[in-house]
Amino acid sequence: MSEMQANVTLEWRGPIALVRFANPPKGVMTAKAAAQLRDALSDAIAADEVRVIILTGGEDGVFIRHADVAQIARAGDHLARGEVQPESFADSPFNAVAALLEASPKPVIAAINGICMGGGLELALACTLRVASSDVAAIGLPEIRIDIFPGANGLARLAGIIGWHKARLMTLRGSLLDARAARDAGIVDEIVPIALDGAMEIALELAGRAPAAIRTIMRLSVDRPSMADVSMAFGSLLKEEPAIRARLHRFVADNEQLDQIP
Repeated sequence: MSEMQANVTLEWRGPIALVRFANPPKGVMTAKAAAQLRDALSDAIAADEVRVIILTGGEDGVFIRHADVAQIARAGDHLARGEVQPESFADSPFNAVAALLEASPKPVIAAINGICMGGGLELALACTLRVASSDVAAIGLPEIRIDIFPGANGLARLAGIIGWHKARLMTLRGSLLDARAARDAGIVDEIVPIALDGAMEIALELAGRAPAAIRTIMRLSVDRPSMADVSMAFGSLLKEEPAIRARLHRFVADNEQLDQIP
């Protein structure tokens, strides 16, 4: 096993690459961690011996909690002062990870071993399929609870899986589902006692298939919607709405928990 840095590890298990994300104590995705994750995934995709990739959380009970709200709040301040432009969100490391997952020529399985909200679910939705531990209690896009929306095309990806009406309603209400409800909604493909075990079983199955057939299926099924308009709208929202920036700062200052906000 080779450590990519403090937050991301890449492990080779024969034809399977196992990528673990951990950022204790909160398990949030920072820009630096996203860059590390991008590099680990790029290495796994480039490795000739790898046929399937698994992405999972490196902490018990946490897949990826959500994106780092403190960084988003600071970005809002920079936008408001004109130091950066909304277009910069389109080129963020986080968006690069989502695009890499979505366009991967190799199947990527999200082994959801714990809480998976906001940006965490956006990345899981960019994976080929999702397997969740049966005890996972919070899966969803609850950004509306702090007055923003999914900024990395999560709404469109969710709509591609469960349909626009259900995705829109779920995002408007900031709904959080447990593993069973997420499976029943079609967001999660399978629930098992331990997500990594279930993902490994599927990965071994896929790794045993003809590589050329797998590559062709992946190439034909990959849809690459542009994230630019969504990301620019996200940046514009932060730039133009001081009340929203204040809400984000309050979330950070009060050490609020996203899953505890009604």
